[in-house]
Amino acid sequence: MKYRRLGRTNIEIFPIAFGGIPIQRIDEESAIKVIRRAIELGINLIDTARAYTDSEIKIGKALKGITKKIYLASKSQNRTKEGILKDIEISLKNLGVEQIDIYQLHGVNDIDTFNRVFAEDGAYWGLVEAKEKGLIRFIGASSHSTEILEKLINTDKFDVIQLCYNIIETDVEDKVFPLALQKDIGIIAMKPVGGGVIPNAALSLKYVLQKEFVVPDPGIETIEELEQNVNVAMNLSPLTDDEMKKIERIRKELGKEFCRRCNYCQPCPQQIPIWVILHADSAMKRLPFNTLKSGWFYDAYQKAKNCIKCGVCVTRCPYNLPIPDMIEKKLEIIRVTIGD
Repeated sequence: MKYRRLGRTNIEIFPIAFGGIPIQRIDEESAIKVIRRAIELGINLIDTARAYTDSEIKIGKALKGITKKIYLASKSQNRTKEGILKDIEISLKNLGVEQIDIYQLHGVNDIDTFNRVFAEDGAYWGLVEAKEKGLIRFIGASSHSTEILEKLINTDKFDVIQLCYNIIETDVEDKVFPLALQKDIGIIAMKPVGGGVIPNAALSLKYVLQKEFVVPDPGIETIEELEQNVNVAMNLSPLTDDEMKKIERIRKELGKEFCRRCNYCQPCPQQIPIWVILHADSAMKRLPFNTLKSGWFYDAYQKAKNCIKCGVCVTRCPYNLPIPDMIEKKLEIIRVTIGD
């Protein structure tokens, strides 16, 4: 088993990281157990965010008394310098540390956000100040857009990028990976099992792990799935012909109705955040019930109810997805799940 160098940070990482989204759904005692078991098994990078409700707090409590070096990554959706500096202070307190290894601009998914974080009072400059003060070690950014990822990389201002990568979402292989490697930027792969919706999670993770310069961070909430993920990493081998055939079958089955989060379908005339709704299955598997019932997800659900099936999104989708029909299906799933 070989550790993975996270680009110019020179941090040596266990082949997979611990994704901190799903532990929002479980109680504190269970979260502490699964995090400590991950550390026992060798995982040494834990990724979380201010937006993941109590995830940072649970991680901080799990790390108390741990002497092994554990690298921490967190992120903020705040777009201003002052705002992100406040978020960093909260993250430090929650995690119980004096310095966070990687702090990221969370979800830079469109050009307006890109421009905002680099404005004179933008969040990027807050990260620069935090690094100068020793509050963080490295600066990163996460994005669901390949075009924005290219722009972020070309600024040469980031040590780490976080992107979507799995057996369905492979667009980053063409331009983003080569660009990041050229500039020696570390790559963390979120959604390596499609946010829990890809039927063969182990196979998707194995596919992602074939790229030795990528560190996947699957969201983990049970010891069972943790041990399965670690087993895949510890016993990694090249993909067989049979496995590639299985991958192609999954791509054909899911590809007809799998949103890649490219956002080419936007803007929606009804202001529906389309990819949020199309990935509702994943959100409902990973988020706590209270978050589903209020806040950003619930707001997206309410907007989606206004879909008039105008079809504008279909004309823009490069994958020819039947988006209005998919929205209708997802609305019913959400309604049944949250009892609305």
